[in-house]
Amino acid sequence: MNIIVAGAGKVGFTVAQHLTHEGHDVTVIDQDEERIGLVNSTLDAISICGAADIDLLKLAGAGEADLLIAVTNSDETNILCCMVARKLGTKHTIARVRQQAHYDEVILLREELGLSMTINPEHTAAGEVSRVLRFPSAAKVEPFAKGQAELVEFKLTPENPLCGMELKGFHNRFGRGTLVCAVRRGGQVHIPGGSFVLRAGDDVSVVGAPRHIHAFFKDMAIFKRGAKYVMVVGGGHIGLYLARQLLGMGIRVKIVESDRERSERAKDLLPKAEVVCCDGSRPELLEEEGLDAMDAFVAVTGSDEINIIISAYAKNAGVDKVVCKVNESHFVPLAQSFGLEEPVQPRHITAQQVLQYVRSMENASDSSGVEMLRRIMDGQLEVLEFRASAGSACLDIPLKDLATRPDVLLAAIIRDGKCFIPGGGDAIHGGDSVLAVTTKPGMTRLDDILRG
Repeated sequence: MNIIVAGAGKVGFTVAQHLTHEGHDVTVIDQDEERIGLVNSTLDAISICGAADIDLLKLAGAGEADLLIAVTNSDETNILCCMVARKLGTKHTIARVRQQAHYDEVILLREELGLSMTINPEHTAAGEVSRVLRFPSAAKVEPFAKGQAELVEFKLTPENPLCGMELKGFHNRFGRGTLVCAVRRGGQVHIPGGSFVLRAGDDVSVVGAPRHIHAFFKDMAIFKRGAKYVMVVGGGHIGLYLARQLLGMGIRVKIVESDRERSERAKDLLPKAEVVCCDGSRPELLEEEGLDAMDAFVAVTGSDEINIIISAYAKNAGVDKVVCKVNESHFVPLAQSFGLEEPVQPRHITAQQVLQYVRSMENASDSSGVEMLRRIMDGQLEVLEFRASAGSACLDIPLKDLATRPDVLLAAIIRDGKCFIPGGGDAIHGGDSVLAVTTKPGMTRLDDILRG
C-alpha cells in the first residue's frame, strides 16, 4: 500500500518502521532535518523535509495515496493535514489527537472531518495501565472480543506451582478454561507444546475468559485484589488520563507533579484527586507523601531514566504493584533488570493500532479479516482476532484435521459470547471469533493460518 506518514517523531518513526517492515511503500514528511536524516539512514522509505502543507502533500503523492497518518506534535496540524489529504484524493486518513478536549470533539465530528480513525497514544496507554491495576497479579492484560476473552502476562516466581510443570499436565491441574499460549525465557520467545517445562523466571502468557483467568490466578494462590490507593508520578497527558479513569472506578489517586502550572491544572481538572507539587524523583519526598500506604505506584514522567529509577525504588520499598512508562525501546531491558514488569510503551501501542487498521484495509472485501491485533513479548509474537465468515477454508473442519502453519497456535474461540479453549475435535464455525498466536507477522485474514 502507498502510505504517507506526516511527522517523524518517536511515534511517527515507529509507525513508519513497522509499515516498511511489512512491505508497504512509505513516504515520511517532517520539518526537522535531523529526524529526516534518521529516516534516510535507517528506513526503506522516501523522506521529504518540510511542513506537511498542501504543496508538500501533493509532492508526497497524496492524490494517489491509500492512507495518510498525521502524527505531528500539533493536534490542529494533524486534523488539517488529514482534511487536505482527503480533499487531494487520499483514500483513508488517521490523525493523532492528544488533548482531551480536542479528542472528544474530533470523535464527535470524525465523519465531517473526513477522518477514518483517531489515535491517542496517551489515552490508550492510560487504559492499559488501569487494566493492570484492576488485575495486579498480571504484568499485562489484553482484552479481545469486546472483553469476552483476555490474554494475561505474568512472571513465574520460584514459589509458583507452575514451576517444573510439563504443559501436557496443565489441563489436568487447571481445567480447560485457560491455555498457556506463549513463554519468554532468556529473551527467547516460544509457542510451547505439551512437552514444554515451565521454569522460575519465565514470562508466561495465558488466554481465556475473564472468569477463568481469575479462577486460574486464585488456584495458583497468587491472586491480588485490585488497587485501592495509587500514586501517579507525572501530571502530563498519561497521568491525567489515568487518574481520571482510576477515579471513575472508585480508586483513590495521589498525583505528584514537579511543575507548578501542571499541578494546578491537575487540581482544576481532577478535584477529587490529591495533587502534590513536588519533585517525584526524590525518594525522601515520595516517602513523605505516603509511598508506604500505596497499593500501586505508576511513573509516567517525561524521562525514561527517572521513571525506571523511582519505579525500582517503589518496588524495593514494598509497593505491591509498580508500573512505569518507557518511550525508548533500549531502556526496556534496563527496566526489566530492576525487576520491573512489562513497561508501558505508548508509541508501540500506537503502531499496533495503525497496523491493525492497515491490515483491515488490505482485506476490506474479506469479512474474515483482522478484528484486533496485539503484539506481545517485546513484539516478538502477534495475537490476532479474526471473524470467521462464510467462504473461509477453515470452517467446520476438526482442528486436528486442519492443516495449520507450524508457527501458528489457535488459542481460543469465542462463540455466542462465550470463550473456550478448543481441542482437536472442535471446529471453527461461521460467526466465531478466533484468537491466533503467531511468530510470523503479516497475517491479514483467517485463512492465513493455513499452510500454503
